Amino acid sequence: MDNFNLRKYLTEHKLTRNSIELNEVSLDTLKTQFVDTGRIKDSTFQSIIDATQKDSAFATWLTSRVAGSKKAKPIIKIEDIPKYKTYLDVFKRNKNKYPLKDINMIKTQYDLNDFIVISRDIADAEGEDISSQKGVSKADKYAQLKIGDVDGYEIFKFPKGAEDLYGASCDLGSGTAWCTATGQTDSWFKDYIKDGPIYIVINKSDPKDKYQFHYESAQFMDKDDINIFDGTAEDHDLF
Repeated sequence: MDNFNLRKYLTEHKLTRNSIELNEVSLDTLKTQFVDTGRIKDSTFQSIIDATQKDSAFATWLTSRVAGSKKAKPIIKIEDIPKYKTYLDVFKRNKNKYPLKDINMIKTQYDLNDFIVISRDIADAEGEDISSQKGVSKADKYAQLKIGDVDGYEIFKFPKGAEDLYGASCDLGSGTAWCTATGQTDSWFKDYIKDGPIYIVINKSDPKDKYQFHYESAQFMDKDDINIFDGTAEDHDLF
């Protein structure tokens, strides 16, 4: 590492530490302003911190909408605070889909209702097709499909009948020759998933090294569509 890069690294590291300290100060200040003055209970504030995942900007907005002020009445009920963990996560990753892209501009009940409807619609769509989630690492996006790690490989299971996971199959199967992951037609994926679960195995140290297994058709294919059971490519077969 030369001197220029070293200085850059140290500068960025210092900025990162300062950012964390600033976030902590902001939350402490927020608590002083709202909890210590009796405007909200400490338990309510802790619920807000959990819902905003300690994001000071979101916490400030949510706290003010829960507590209200002399000029504006509260528009978010205490019992609804936990819902905002999902709403704010969706908003952070999809701001371009909202008419108001600055959370602080959401001040009225009308604006809030619009925010909630859009957030729920996006969350529902992502629930139906987890591959559509934006701003999420594959590790987090497909955590519900991962069933374990074996000898440096991650194993993902697509349950029998899960036809809605075709998008995930294409995403995890990118860079392969599998017909279940072409992104052009889901017919082969649906044909085989109805018979039994499909497993995708990915090398953690070399993500391009992938395999796919389907017990019902006795196929264990490498990324080039070669069946490692017999060393031959299968025409019009699962992978």
